[in-house]
This record gives sequence, structure tokens and C-alpha cells, in this order.
Amino acid sequence: MRLILNRCLRHVPKGYICKFSSTSTAFSKIGKSPVIIPDTVRLNKIILPKSKNPRETPISRLQVKGPRGKLYLHLPPFIKVTQTPIPSSTSRRATITVEDAKNRQQREMWGTSRSNLQKLVLGVTEGHSAILRLVGVGYRAMIENEGKLLQMRLGYSHTIKMPVPEGVECSVPTPTRILLEGVDKTKVNQFASRIREWRIPEPYKGKGIFINEETINIKVKKVK
Repeated sequence: MRLILNRCLRHVPKGYICKFSSTSTAFSKIGKSPVIIPDTVRLNKIILPKSKNPRETPISRLQVKGPRGKLYLHLPPFIKVTQTPIPSSTSRRATITVEDAKNRQQREMWGTSRSNLQKLVLGVTEGHSAILRLVGVGYRAMIENEGKLLQMRLGYSHTIKMPVPEGVECSVPTPTRILLEGVDKTKVNQFASRIREWRIPEPYKGKGIFINEETINIKVKKVK
């Protein structure tokens, strides 16, 4: 087996072999960067009950609580979050470390955990948003049932009705604009994607539902 592998590697350019570890290195660099925690945000570690299955790796949750609500970050056992005060500031510095920086899996989770913590802090302080633009003749949106039901007219024979998921605020500033807001970026983006699926932008007439600054290159139909 080793002989076959060595023969295969002879035909692989050296540059491609090095690229396999570049992602992990990048993640470790991201992980080393501290996250600034405002004085309005609190981080609380919650230890989850041990699983009855001995094979399952125990994990903990980090509660991120701020003015707009609270979110949770799942942490593997080798991840540690340390908070230190910042001189002449009411904010704190949160640093994420791992047990073994040479372990590839830990390096990848290092950067991922840091990025997720940054998103959660932003979510509970400022919140996340997405703006959807309805482009098409007769395309309209309206909100009903005290903001819990989104209705859209998108050129179909019927009106599209979509319940607004919990944790997401939906408003219609204009008939062709839908504003989604929430503390959880994933929930906001997922609902925006579900709305977009009803009219994915098409490249010939430029019609569809566009998210934020999304654009599309218009194609010219070939004349036979």
C-alpha cells in the first residue's frame, strides 16, 4: 500500500501537497486573534450533562448574552475561552486557546470557534440583517398577523405565504423590499435563502429576488 502511495505522489506537483495544510494554518492564525467583548455582553460557560454513551465527546456551551438577547456557542473539550480586562476600557478581551496547536482538527476548530464567537457578540449587540429586493412586474410583499406572516405576489396564480421563524423580525419598508433582522445570523440568512428560492434571479430578464448587494450578469438570447 505504501509503495502504491509513493508512486502516486511522484506525479503530484510539490505545490499541491503543501496546500493541504494551508487551511489549518489560516484557521490557527484566526483563532489567535482576540475578540473584543463590550461591557454590555456577558459570557457564561455552561457545562452540559454527561452523555450515557461513553463514545460521545463531552462538550460545553458558552452563553453569549447582550442587549438584543442571548445565543449559545458549542465548545469541544479542547477549546478554552479566557477573558482579560483591557486597560483604560470597560470592554474585555476574549482569547481562545486549544490544548494541542499541532493537532489539525484542533487548529481548524480554533479558528472556527473564534469566528463564531465574533458573530454571536455582534448579534447580541447590533444584530444581523438581510435586505431582499423583489425585481419583476407585479412583484409585491406584505406582512400580516403582527409580523408573523410574510405574503408575496411573485407572478404565480396564488399568493406565497411564509410564516416568519422565531428569532427573526420581518418588515416590509416598501412593497418591493423585505427587511429581515435578528440576533442569530444563521437564522436570518436561512430564511432569506428560503424566500429567494421562490424566484431565483434569472439571467435573461434580470427578474427574481436578490439578497443584499447580489447582482446577476444579463445574458443576451441567441437569435436563430
